[in-house]
Formats: sequence, C-alpha cells, structure tokens
Amino acid sequence: MLVGEIAPMEQGVGVEDAEMDEQTFTDEQLSEEVARFRSIVLSACSSLGKLVPATDPTHKGPFGGSKGSVHRVGSAKMEYLPSDDCLASLKDIKRYIQMDEQGEGKWVLQWLGEWNTLEMDIIPIFTLGVRRLLSEKHEQEESEDDCEHILKVVIMCVELFVFLTWSMNTETEDVKTRFILILRRYKRAFAKSEVVVGLLSIAVMYVRKARNSDREAMLVKGILYVFRNILSIPDPFVSITSKGLSQLETQDTLIEVLDKELAIDFFLTLLSSADQPRFKDLRATLLDIIYYIFYRVPVPALFEQQRTWFEDSAQKQSGRHTNFGGVYAVSTGEGTVMPVFSTREVLRPFANIFKNANRVQRPRNETDGFVDRQWRTVDPDVLPILRRVAAIFIESCFNPFIGAMFEDTKASTTAVSDTISRLLYVAGYFVDISLANPEIDLGCTCALVQTQIFGQVMRLASTYLELKEWTLLDSAMYCIQQILLALGKIRGTKLNSLSENVLSNLFYDGDALDLFVKLCRSFRPTKSGHPFMEQVARLTDTFLNTLKEYAGSRTGMYVKKRVRKGGKKKNKKDVKSEDNSGNEQAANDSMSVDGQDKEVDVAVATVSGSEGEVADTDDVNQSADSDSEAENDVLVERAFNFSKFEGAFATADVAKSFSILLTPPSSIEYVYPMLYRIAVTCKRPELFFKEKLITRLLILFDDSLVYPLRMEMLDLASWIFRQYTTVMESSVLRKTYGAEPIKSKLAVECMRSFLKSSHFGTKIEPVITRHIVKILPSDKQDATEAEELADAAHDMGGGNTAGVFGDRPETDPDALLEDMDDYDLDQYFNL
Repeated sequence: MLVGEIAPMEQGVGVEDAEMDEQTFTDEQLSEEVARFRSIVLSACSSLGKLVPATDPTHKGPFGGSKGSVHRVGSAKMEYLPSDDCLASLKDIKRYIQMDEQGEGKWVLQWLGEWNTLEMDIIPIFTLGVRRLLSEKHEQEESEDDCEHILKVVIMCVELFVFLTWSMNTETEDVKTRFILILRRYKRAFAKSEVVVGLLSIAVMYVRKARNSDREAMLVKGILYVFRNILSIPDPFVSITSKGLSQLETQDTLIEVLDKELAIDFFLTLLSSADQPRFKDLRATLLDIIYYIFYRVPVPALFEQQRTWFEDSAQKQSGRHTNFGGVYAVSTGEGTVMPVFSTREVLRPFANIFKNANRVQRPRNETDGFVDRQWRTVDPDVLPILRRVAAIFIESCFNPFIGAMFEDTKASTTAVSDTISRLLYVAGYFVDISLANPEIDLGCTCALVQTQIFGQVMRLASTYLELKEWTLLDSAMYCIQQILLALGKIRGTKLNSLSENVLSNLFYDGDALDLFVKLCRSFRPTKSGHPFMEQVARLTDTFLNTLKEYAGSRTGMYVKKRVRKGGKKKNKKDVKSEDNSGNEQAANDSMSVDGQDKEVDVAVATVSGSEGEVADTDDVNQSADSDSEAENDVLVERAFNFSKFEGAFATADVAKSFSILLTPPSSIEYVYPMLYRIAVTCKRPELFFKEKLITRLLILFDDSLVYPLRMEMLDLASWIFRQYTTVMESSVLRKTYGAEPIKSKLAVECMRSFLKSSHFGTKIEPVITRHIVKILPSDKQDATEAEELADAAHDMGGGNTAGVFGDRPETDPDALLEDMDDYDLDQYFNL
C-alpha cells in the first residue's frame, strides 16, 4: 500500500507468530485462533479511550485535560477522553492491520468496522489532538515532549485513516461486498466540518512552510490520500432519470462540506502550483481528487444556469499569465510566496487560511507568446459549487497542472495505467466544459493542444490499440476528440497559428490517419462494450469533419506514407488485378509531386513520424519479418484525396461495428453520417445485405423508438432496403453481393408493403441497378435471368439507369467482405 510511505512498517510479528503461520490448523483450531486474535484486537481498541461525563473536571487525558466533542448518552452529556496509552494502542492497531494485509480476508479491517472504532475512537482522538496542537495556548502550556507526543498521535491517526478508507476495488468480490457498507459509513463520518477542518488545518500548516521534513511531507501526502479515498468511495448508484432518491448521495454532502471549509480551494491552490518541483509527489493524488469531485457528473448538468459562472472572464483581457495559470502571488508569512488564482472570488476565502497574506502582486500584462459514463443525479445546491470549481480549474490550474502531468508520464517508465487513463479523461472533460461555454478564454486550455502533448496522446492511443487495452483506449479517444474540437474552435482566432501547426502535423502523417481507420475496425462486441463503440463513433465523426474542413481550406494537401522500396509482395488479389496495373500506375504518377515520389531518409522519418506512429494490431503473422522489412521502407509524399480516403471506412467491419449502435439506437447523430458515407457516398449498400445488419435497420422503424435524425435515418434505411429487395429477387445478384435472407418473412412483407406506399428512399438514385444491366448471360438459360434483372432495374430506378454513376468497376464478390487484415489503405493515399 502507498500508505507504507507515511511510516515504515513496524516489525511486530514475533517468532511464535511466524511459527504459527507455518502450522496447519483444523477448522475448529482455526476458529479458536481467529477468536483469540479478535480478542487481542478488541483489547487494543478498548484501550484507546472512553466517554466521561462532560461536567466532571477530575478527568484529565494525555492532551493536557482537553476532551473531545460532546456526546449525549440518554439524558447525560458525555465527552471522549483518550487514554494515557492511546498512542501505543494506535500503533498496535496499525500493526494488526499490516499483519492482516498478508492474508486475503481483511478480518481486522472488518472487525474495526463492526466495532465503529473509526467513528467512536480514532476520529475523536484526531480532532482533539489537532485542536490542542493548533491552539493559541499550545506553545505556552505544552513542553516540547508533549508537542511531539501529540503530533505522533495525529500522524498515527492519519495513517489509520488511510488504511481504513483504502479502496477495495482490487480485492475479490466477497471482500468488496463485505466492505462496501462499512466504507460508505466511513464516508458519512468524514463528511463533517469538524473532521475536514482538522485534516485541512494540519495540511495547510505544513504546506505554508518553505521546507518540510520527510515526516511532514508524508503527513501532507497522507492527508491528501484520505481526501482522495473518501471521495472515491462509491455511493449507491442512482440513475440520472430517478426521482426522489438524491438523499442517497453522500458525495454531494461531502462536496458541500469541502467547499464550506475551503478544502476545495486548498486543492485548487495546489493544482495551480503543481508545476513546482516541491509538489511533484502530490500531482497524481491531486489528479484523483479532481477526478472524483466531478465523477459521473455530465457536462450539460453544469450549464443549467448558463452565463452565471464565467461572467467575469468576458471583461478581462487575455494575457500570458491568464493562459498558463499562476497570476497572483500570496505571501504566507514565512518567506514563502505561493501562486493562487486570478479570480477575485477565490482571493476572499483564502484570507481565512492565510491570515498573514497581506500582499497581492498582480501579473504584468504581456502578450501571448470504462470510462464510467453512468451519469449520476447532482443536487441542485451542489451545481453552483461544481461550476465555480470548474471555472477556477480551467482558468488557473489547467495549463500548469496538465502540462506537468504529461511531462511526468512522458519521463516515467512505470506510470500507473489508472493514472494515465484519468489524466486523459480529466483533460478531455475540462476541455469539453470550456467548449460548451463561449465565454471561456480559448487560451485557458491551450496546453493540451500543443504539438508535443497531442503527439503523446496519439502515441498512447496507438499503444492501447495495439495492446487491446479498451478501457485506456476509451479515455484516449475522448481526449483526442476534445482536442480536435478545440483545434477547430480556435481556428481563425489569435491562436490560429497553433491550430494550423498541430493540424498540419497530424494530417501530414499517414500513419496517424490510419489510426482512425483502425479504430473503426477494432470493435469486437465480446471484448469492448457499447459505450466504447459510441466513443469511436463520436471521435470518427469529429475527425472526418475536421479533416474535411482542413483539406477544403488547402489548394493542395500532401500526406507522408511509409512504403516498401521493392514494392508490395503480390498476393492473390494483386494477381487478379494485373490487367489494370497500367492504369493504376498512371493514376499514381498523376498524383505524385513533380512526376516522382519524394523519398525521405528512413532514420529522419522515424523521428518525425513518431507523433502518430501506429502498429497494426492484428498483423501477428508478419511480426517476425518486421525488422527485415523495415530496412526496405521509405517515406513518400503523395497528394491527398479526401474522397478516396473516405473509402477506407467503407468496409464490412466498419458497417458491422456502427450498426451495433442501432440496437437500441444510440449516438445516431454520429452513426448516421458514417452509414450514409458507406452506403451512398462510397456506393457500398451491399455491405448491409447481411441478416444481422438488415435486422438492425428494421428495428429503426419501430414507432416506440425516439432518436435524433429519425427521418433521415429512416430514409437511408429505406434506400438500402429497396436495393436489398431487388438483390434478393435474383439468385445471381444474391451470389454476387453475398446477400443473406431475413428469417422473419412477416418482417420482409411488412417492409415491402411500407416501401410500396412510402416515398422514403426514393430521393437518391439507387446504386445496384447500374450493375444489374452489366451482368452478361453465359448461355441461353441465363439470358432469361438477365432480362428479369434488366426489368427489375428499370422498375426500381424509374427508367434506364445505365451510366448514371459513371464507369465504376464491377464489384468483385470476394472483395465485398474483405477482411480487415488484408485491407490496403495505401490506395487512399494514391500509393
């Protein structure tokens, strides 16, 4: 456990205990040993302290006669009085917990929960010690030894807090089930002002110091662990659509207390100063804290009262400090100057913590140089708090904190995957908030759209795709989507040069473009869930829209692509197309620059192209030859054709993946453009002529379903059905297009009746009819079939449809369902 950093584990296990561990016990003997051990732990807990009458002046504890908070037992008022040996008892409890960590049952932690030791003993001892430690008469009444004793008690209480509130997510289901109710009770115990003030006071006392000893630094870190742990304890999940169940959310109560006692402002202060070396060890914990404060809070929920939480920013002039944080400096009284926020609202409450902060220095005005998406309901009283926290974090903390965190992950070879995943999600989440409010300065989140950081995010996404880490990949895709949206928004503004630089590097790298195509083909229902595919759809739609807009603003756009010097090895499909090789070579030559390829040195290209370098996730058979093949690779530059690049998405894998989101309809505003692109733009409706895909399209006609773009989606589905019914009427066409029949005959008849009486699917000219008239009969028996096909084409298209779509090559049946492994993207870069 990380808590081991706060104080080294005490070697309290004797020889007898070690010998006992090696023995083999029967069930009866084991029960006796557990009961004996339980009695020992109970004895230590009983020795912590007791309740005494509040009016009894004769009871004096180890803290100079100070007593804890008043409890009412019946009609009598009682106060908690720590025993003289409470420090030794706290150490014993810690030792028993550490011994229990070697097993799997967590019995000591469970017993402590059953006995309410945290609420009844440890928290009263802690609050009493903090009160005495920070009292004005402390230095006068207490000797140096007494002060040290009280500080040791406080440190030991913090260590036990960390142990008792630590997450059980990595434990077995049995352990998690036993402890979830105990942890939720602990969360309610910490959601009280007295406890929060005690923890915060100790942390502020040592953060204000210019330098801390190792023990003091670990104490501050341990207090942040406690806040992180209690924020991460899950409440009983209540759907956002539920009514009258918000009282179950302890999270909202905790956030209100943290805001009231200025604990959240303390977190924000540390976040805004996270780029300082002294706070490097706290960054990961601060990331977890800000993550759990907004855990399961949807972005739209923060904007129920728009234009109320960022009114001040519209009147400010943007400067370098505003964009990158750290605009005010507050003197803490001991020769230390700490940067805090530029928002006036934040400076006022900080006067209560930093009482000696009497000097505020203004900056110079310089020019600018899964995921878990089960959203919860939020208490209306908490929404203003979250808005304020989000505003301050974006304005003063985002750039220094996010930049420092990405530097840490880049330099560290042992970065925890959960930390990276949360970093990507938090970065994307707050960019999402900034994009939703037009009053936010675009420079407040510009650290994330730097070329270096964006390249790092792209490399992480490529690595996660290669390793098939779907949860981590989901966070990376969300972050990339928000970066692309931000880059599109800042185009044409004062940060236009930044946007142009990042987009030009992204779209110049052919491997980076391949990554988005591979993401669409990577979905497997048994490996990644529905929310993952929704994120793929959102990212792909954002990427293609950004790419189309960028390519349209350029007179000429070129793409760097890695190819093999000796050309590609011929496979069966290449042999079939040898007759057309001359035409393909002519097309390639017409797309090259100055009539020849631009070859780039491989060593230089490897460095320049590493921003978006992508490994083929499914190419296992060729991995052994990768080293020898890399020696023959060169980089060439080709003119980019957006229409041909769109064709890379017109595959059976992509059609199947996106159709998953039709049952039930979800994210249709992102699914419809892709289905339209495949079927109409790329003229591949036959990719939907499979039983599962056709059935999913049929579900869209259910009147009980409500989803965006319903009329457009029904029109597209009808257009596909009209061609599907034509194909199914002919055995030749069924074989040519690999169409599969629908088992439900009733559904087919209902659809045919609907198409006869409806105008859906008639605005766009059909694609299949042009191929029908080109099928030539091989003998007299097939001539009759060909006439039937021609008549069907005439009836369906409303007349002679030959040549409507130009001279498109005849469809190869084997290529209709081409597998992802064999699909070649190079043709879409004119290679």
